Amino acid sequence: MGNTPNMADMSPIKDLEQQLPSQTGKVKLYISNSNPELLDITMMRPAMIAEAPVSGTIQPVLEALAENYSPV
Repeated sequence: MGNTPNMADMSPIKDLEQQLPSQTGKVKLYISNSNPELLDITMMRPAMIAEAPVSGTIQPVLEALAENYSPV
């Protein structure tokens, strides 16, 4: 019901890996000490931009960030 999919309507995460294309995407890392509710992303500049493979898990994204940004 409705326009928003519910978790029960989505595929299990194990099926997600087969649906993703084998390509890379850009990950932008933003750093701020401000309250996240008050941030305006249009006024911010990313601290770094890294390329990472599109994946069903966050591990490749974190590995790509760690290679290019030492505090991660």
